[in-house]
Parts: sequence; structure tokens; C-alpha cells
Amino acid sequence: MSVTPRAVPLPASLPRYRFGTFELDVQSGELRKSGVKQRLQDQPFLVLRKLLEAAGTVVAREDLHAALWPADTFVDFDTSLNTAIKRLREVLGDSAEVPVFIETIPRRGYRFLAPVQVIRNGGLFPIQQPGVEPAIAGAPPRSIRVGVVAGGLFLAAAVGALIVTLRTSAPLPRVSDSTQITFDGLAKGNVHARRGQIYFNESSFNHAALVQVPALGGTPVVLASAYPGLYVADISPDGSKLLIGSPVNMEKGPYRLKLMDLASGSIQNVDGLEGEAASWAPGGRIVFANGGNIFVAGGDGSNPRNLLAAPGPVTNMRFSPDGARLRFTVGSKHVQQHTIWEARADGSGLHEILTSLPNLTERCCGEWSPDGRYYFFQTERNGASRIWALPETHSFWTGAPAPIELTTVPPNFYMGGVSEDGKKLYVTASQPRAELVRYDSLSKQFVPYLSGISAADVEASRDRQFFTYVRYPEMALWRAKADGSQAAQLTGPSLRAALPHWSPDGKRIAFSGSRPGKPWNIFLISAAGGPAEQITNGAIYDLDPSWSPDGSTLAFGQTRFEDGQQTVSIQMLDMVSRRATLLPGSEGICCPRWSPDGRYLIAAHPNSEDILLYEFATRKWSTLVKDAGRTGYMQWSSDSKEIFYDTLEVPEPGFYRMRISDHQPQAIASISGLHPYYGAFGPWTGVTPDGSPLLVRDISNEEVYSLDLQLP
Repeated sequence: MSVTPRAVPLPASLPRYRFGTFELDVQSGELRKSGVKQRLQDQPFLVLRKLLEAAGTVVAREDLHAALWPADTFVDFDTSLNTAIKRLREVLGDSAEVPVFIETIPRRGYRFLAPVQVIRNGGLFPIQQPGVEPAIAGAPPRSIRVGVVAGGLFLAAAVGALIVTLRTSAPLPRVSDSTQITFDGLAKGNVHARRGQIYFNESSFNHAALVQVPALGGTPVVLASAYPGLYVADISPDGSKLLIGSPVNMEKGPYRLKLMDLASGSIQNVDGLEGEAASWAPGGRIVFANGGNIFVAGGDGSNPRNLLAAPGPVTNMRFSPDGARLRFTVGSKHVQQHTIWEARADGSGLHEILTSLPNLTERCCGEWSPDGRYYFFQTERNGASRIWALPETHSFWTGAPAPIELTTVPPNFYMGGVSEDGKKLYVTASQPRAELVRYDSLSKQFVPYLSGISAADVEASRDRQFFTYVRYPEMALWRAKADGSQAAQLTGPSLRAALPHWSPDGKRIAFSGSRPGKPWNIFLISAAGGPAEQITNGAIYDLDPSWSPDGSTLAFGQTRFEDGQQTVSIQMLDMVSRRATLLPGSEGICCPRWSPDGRYLIAAHPNSEDILLYEFATRKWSTLVKDAGRTGYMQWSSDSKEIFYDTLEVPEPGFYRMRISDHQPQAIASISGLHPYYGAFGPWTGVTPDGSPLLVRDISNEEVYSLDLQLP
């Protein structure tokens, strides 16, 4: 017999609760996200209401029990509550591992984390915080002295309560509505807006288009389309010119800076300037970055001078509207993370900001509101990207400004531009998804493989009974049978996984892993599941673990900093002693693949156009592939007689095989027109056990949106 939660008496004046982009109306029992009604069942609704009423404090499981069911009701409470919490998190797009709204307090209960506004009778009110009790009037003093002390305490409490009220009752920035601007689903980025027009880049495989579309919606116009493309860096303050970059030597960055006149469409170089990021600076100047050095030059590229040196590679530079401050994103030299830094306009006073978000190590891509009252930025964790607003003004009453989350997931939202009146954000929204596909030689088409799972880094065990793979976008390590049965997730959200490889006996999986804010290192995990063991401690990257046929050694590529220089090499890790030694002659070489017969390694120079062969018998290197364009992932055939490789990032990408005996390449398949999914280390490719090429197709749906802002 099903048990219905008991009705909870409601007060005469029923509030509405606003948090993030959500609003809960207690009177109607409706939950809305950006004005759109969400489906919410009775039990999750009651749980949410209880948590919102006590936002910021722990609500005991027993209290939730009392709120949902009468004392004499017999029900499997733990299971029912867990189910209600799970459903509630699904509706809110929340995560138990990385909570934004609902935090689990082990063995106690739950706590609502996000700031909450209470709307009652048309006004905004703070939620009563714990520990602040109302004063009791009319109690006679026991003595004058006690009365004076009590009066002083009462006054202090009143002042404290006033400060708390002023701080918590102030309206919060929020997104009130959204409008979709584009509708083709292609990958987009570098969104900027000015004078009623939106400019952005759109990519289809290896071609990048420069596109313009009206901010109110309409037909997009392609301004330029080529390989490798022209990328939007910024728009001049008067909206007449685009500052754009063209990759040098057909590669990604540095970019040769150019100006596009929007009236005529003409393009001219900016006095030969090159940078990995650029934007307009006050007075019509240009600020640009090479690595961690930021430079300022005239609008025509004249008189460049060094402004400051940041602790890592710089992108997304933006001056405050008053020209007094410069904020920018800084990448780490050692780990895959970004932070936001600030300096004065003259380059002094360099320091990191937003350090109050230690659990969100990916912070980037900031934009100022035109009046300078807010700074919008983006965070990313475990494949989830959100946009925040940081108030720039504060007082004694309001305290130091804290960032406010404007969007939740799904979908993922990525920063773009701000309208000139500061009332809209132009962003991209995406639900990342990939499809694993195999090249079918009969139909000459790519068809779904392993049911077209959203995964990459696929490898079969030696007996071909199981596969290991990395799910996208979470980057979690899995293993399963070819028919999808016995699927098991091996790693959780706190450990990103990549490039897994089976041990020869099929009992263990070696992979590259990275915890938040930490470098990529080699981990080992049982194929049956269990804790992952970290077995290397490289300073930057330890990648591509490749087993020797007897399972005694792992070869892997290592990137370190030595004497201020980045060095790459191949290390040989003894699986008994766990000691790594340098493979002779491998300085400047990475990404090893051990042949199944144990005779060879193949590897490559980073960002080059070659594939090298190391023969263990002679201890010598030779060149297998040269001048083929940017080569990607490499694989051995099961008989060790051939290698497979791709050339994705070239004008005519394709898959190839090459015989070791005569070094003759053979084209297998063209990949032109097939859009690959970019993972942590670029677009992955591989081969099936029978040698058919594998590729990960990007089937994400990404569009430009306009977000309506309410900025108090």
C-alpha cells in the first residue's frame, strides 16, 4: 500500500523563494527555472520547501521525516527520502559530489547552500539565521545594573541584526529570462556584442567561420570562413572594427593580430604584432599577451612595451570601464587550471582575485558590466560550466562582495559579451555529448560503435572480453563487455581519467588521472573496481602509460620543468620497485606505444609532424612518418607489423596505416566533414581489435543565447 505524505498546514501569507535562476511558489506548489515551470513531485517539493525555510543550516533527517509523514506512518523512510533528494537534485541540475544547492551532511541531514530570497507580499525578506533570537519586551529588570547591561546587549543585538538584515535582504543579481539567438547546433565561441550585433566564431571540423547575427535574432551572416580561420578577440569601442587573430604556421597560437573594418570588410595586419590573446585598451590602444607577458601598443601596433609578467599564460584581458584596472585569466604551468588576476593599469599591484572559490579551480573569461558595477566570469568543474556575477561595490553594511551564481546546469553556459546597456549577457549554451563511431570499409561511412556511447580512449582487453573507456564529458573511467553488460564505473568525479590501457593479464588498468588543481599522473586500478593508486608524481604531465608485454614495465611520456625550461621525455617505470628511469635518447619525445611483441616503441615529438620508432634490440631511434602534417593518436596492429595514425588537424584529414617493413603509408579513410569531439588532449582516435578506425564524433548542441539580467 502506498503512503501519501501528510498535508502540512500552510500560513495565511505564503512566500515565494528565489535562488539562482529558480523560484519556488509555495502557494501554487510550482517550481520555475528562468520563468519555465519544472516538473516537481509532492515529496521533493516538501523537502525543498523545508530546506529553503532553513537555508544555510542543517536540516536533520528526523525533521524531514516529521515534515513528510505523521509519526504513526509506517514507511521505508530512508529509501523514500533518498529518492526524493535524488529527484530534487535532478530537477535542480545539482550534484551530490559537487553540490551547488543541496549539501549532504553525513549521518545528520542536508543543508541548502545557495543564497535565498524570500518574497512575501511583494517584498524581499531575509531568512532568519540561526543564533539570532528575537528580543522579549516587557520583562522587568532585576536591578539597574543588570538593566544597563541588558540594554547594552539589546542595542548590540539590534545593531547586529540590522547589519545581518541589510546584508541578507539586498536583492541579488539574477537572470530573469533567456532567448535563443542561433539554431544550427555547431560549436561556437569568442562571443562579442556591440551596436545591436553579435560576433562569434563557429567551427565545423577544422574550418572556423567568423559570423555576425543581430542581437534580436535573425539570419547569421558569415564574414569569413577559411582554414584555420580568423578568431574574434575584441570589438573596438565604437563598434567599427574587429580585432581578430589568425594562427601562425597553420597552428593554434600565437596569432597574427589583424583589424577587420566592418563597413568595408577589409582586413589589415596590426604592424606584425603576434599574441595568444588581445583586446582593446583605453585610448584606442591594444593590449596583447605572449605567454605570461602582457604588452601594450598603439592602435596601429606601434611602440609596444611590456606592461607586466603574470605567473602563467594569459588570456581574456579586459580593462575596467574607468580604465583603472586590468583583469585577465592566467593558466598554470603545472596543472590544467585557470585563475583570474588583477593589476592596475600601469601593471602594478598584481594579485589573484576570487580566491573565495577554492573548490572551483577553473575560473576564467571575465567581462565587466559597462558601468563597472559587476564583473561576470565563468567556472568549470567536472564538465559543468556556470556563469557568476561579482558585485564591485560594497560598504560597511553589505560587507565584502561575494560572487553570485547566475546559471545552473544543464546546459553548460560559457561567457560571451555584455550588451552596451548592461541588461543582457550574450553567451553560448551547450550540452556536451560525444558519439563513438567506427569506420565501416564496406559502406565507407562511420557507424556507431559500442552502441555509440559518449566515450573515448577505448581499448579492448587482450582476450577481447572487456573494454575500458572514458565517458564524456565527466571523464570517468569505465569498463564493460562489448554488448554493454557488466558495465561498471571505476573512478568518481574527484578524479578525471584519460588514456587507459589494460595490463597484459587483464587484471589492472593503468591510466592518466588528475584531481582538481593537481597535475596529470599515472594511476593504477583493478579491473574489478576499488581505489585508484597513484604511482607517479610528475610536476606537469605523466601521460600515455603503455605496458610491456610481460606487464613488468610501464612506458609513459613525462613533461616537467627543469631550470625554468619545459622538458619532455619517455620514462620507464618498473612495476615492482615503482622506480622510473629515462629511456635513452628520448629527451624531447613523448607519447609512447609499446608494440605487442615487445620489440618496439613508437612515439613523437610534441606538436610536430613525425612518428618515431625505437628498437629495443639496437637501442636506436628512427623516423617512420615525416612531414605528414599534424599527426594525432598512434596505435599498433595486433601482430606488431603495422601502425595506425591520424592527421586530423590538417586541411585534408584522414586515417592511415603504415607497414614497419617498408614505411609505406596507406590511406584508410577520409575524415573531412566529420566533426571530432575535443577531449582533454585533443580529438581522440583509435582502432578496434580488427583494425577498423575509431573516432569520437561531436554531437553536442551549442547555441548563442541572450540572458536578460536584473542587476540591483
